[in-house]
Amino acid sequence: MSNPVSLRLAKELSEFAKNPDHQLFLHYDDSNIMNIKAMITGPPDTPYCLGQFEFSLQFPRDYPTDAPKVLALTTNHGRTRFNPNIYSGGKVCLSILGTWRGNAGEQWSSAHGITSILLSIQSLMSDKPYCNEPGHDLEKDPAKLEPYNQKIRHETIRISICDRLEGFLGINQTLTFNGTTDTISSSSSTPSSPSTAAHSSNTLATPVGTPNYSGTPTLSLPVLAHIESLYASTVTANDEFCDLSKRLFLSYYDIYLHTVQTESALIKDGTAFYKAPFEYGSNKMDGTFNYASLMERLKVIKDAIEKETTDWIEQSGKWISSATRMSSNLKRQYEQIVEYYRESNTGGVDVELVDGNPFVWNFTLFGKPMSNYDGGMFKAQMVFHNTFPDIQPRVKFCTPMYHVHVTADGVPFYSVEKHDDVRSHIDAISRLILDDEYSTNPSTHVNLPAAKLLFGTKDERREYNRNARRCASRSTDYFE
Repeated sequence: MSNPVSLRLAKELSEFAKNPDHQLFLHYDDSNIMNIKAMITGPPDTPYCLGQFEFSLQFPRDYPTDAPKVLALTTNHGRTRFNPNIYSGGKVCLSILGTWRGNAGEQWSSAHGITSILLSIQSLMSDKPYCNEPGHDLEKDPAKLEPYNQKIRHETIRISICDRLEGFLGINQTLTFNGTTDTISSSSSTPSSPSTAAHSSNTLATPVGTPNYSGTPTLSLPVLAHIESLYASTVTANDEFCDLSKRLFLSYYDIYLHTVQTESALIKDGTAFYKAPFEYGSNKMDGTFNYASLMERLKVIKDAIEKETTDWIEQSGKWISSATRMSSNLKRQYEQIVEYYRESNTGGVDVELVDGNPFVWNFTLFGKPMSNYDGGMFKAQMVFHNTFPDIQPRVKFCTPMYHVHVTADGVPFYSVEKHDDVRSHIDAISRLILDDEYSTNPSTHVNLPAAKLLFGTKDERREYNRNARRCASRSTDYFE
C-alpha cells in the first residue's frame, strides 16, 4: 500500500474510524481498499427514517483528482427509485460526483472524500425529497409532497428493512418483476450459524458489522439475470453489514413498528402509490400500500433474530466441549475483568458467567448516587457467538430499564472503541446508565416516548426523571 491513492484512502479510513458516526458505516478489504461498501441509515424525521441503504464506492487510480464512482445498491433489484437523485439503476446524482450539474463551487475537488460523499448522499434523504427534482425545488403543495413521502416511508420499511433482513435470516419472500411473481427462499444453511469474515476485511461502524448470510436466494431466471446484470461485482453473497443490520433492527424495531402503525391509520391497504411527474419508465417507485403485511413481517423478523440468540446459547455447549479458541479467549477476558473491577473498587459493576458458560455473561449495574438511577440495580445479559468479535454480542437488560438509549424491551444502543474487548462493551453500556448522560443525536433515541419527554418541555423533562427514578426504585424487586 505505497501508491498515493492507497495512502490517501488509508488516511481517510483511519480518520473515519477515529470519528465514528451512528448513521454511516463502511466495509473494506485490506487487499483492495479501492472498492468500499457503505451503509447509510436514513435520517430520523424523514420518510427514510432509519432505513438501511447500501452503496458501493469505486475509487479511480487518479483519486482524489477524480471522484469515485458511486452506485446505490438498495434499489429493490433495480426496480425502485428511492429519490429523485437516487435512480432505480443505482445512479446517484450529485454535483460533487460529477453526475449532476451544479453551481460554482459544488463540483468535485480533492478536498472531498469518503465522509463528505456519504454526508452528501444522506442529505438527499430529506424530509421533502420531492423538492430534490429540478423545477420542483420550491414546491410547497402538501398534496404532492406528502403522497410522495408516504410511499417512500412504506418502501423504506418494505425494501430496506423487511426484504433485507428476511434475506439475511432465510425467511421466504415474494417478489414481483414485470408482472411475474417469484419466491425467494433460503437454501439449506442455518440462520444461527453465521459465516466468519475474512481477517483481512474491515467494517468501520458503530458497532462493527460482519458477514452472516443464512442461505443463497433461489430466483427464477429472468429475475436472477436482471439482478446479476445490475449488481455485477458490487454485491457479494455474504453481505458485510448483516450482523450490524440485525443489531440495528433490534434497536429500531419499536420505531419501525410505530411508523407502520401511524401510517396504517392514515392510508388504506391496497391504495396505489402516487406517481410523481418526474417518474418515468423503469425509473420510478410503483406499488400499493400493505401495512398489515409489513407489521407481520417485522414481528417475524424480530422473533427470528431473537431465536438466533437463543440458538447461540444452545450451541455454546459444543463450543465449550471442543475447547474452541474463543471459549478460552472469553474465559480469560472474564477472569481479567472480574479482577479489574475488584481492584478498581468502584462498586458500579458486578460480572458473572451464567452457569460458568463463557459465552453467556450477566452483569449488574448499580445506579450512581445522586443520579436518576440512585439505588437501582440493573441486570443485563450478554450472549456471544463463537466468531466474536466478527459477530458482535447481543445485549439485553433483564431488569426493566427506562432510558432514552434503551428500547422498551431492554436493548441498549451503544458504541465501543475496542470491538474485541468485552470490558469496552460493559463500560460503554454502564456509561449510559451510571453517567446519566444523553446524546442529542436522534438516531440514538431508541425509546420514542422517553425521548419525547426528555427533550420536551421542562415539565416533560421532570416526568422523564420521575420515570427513571421509579425504574430504579423498582429494580431491586427483581433481585429478591
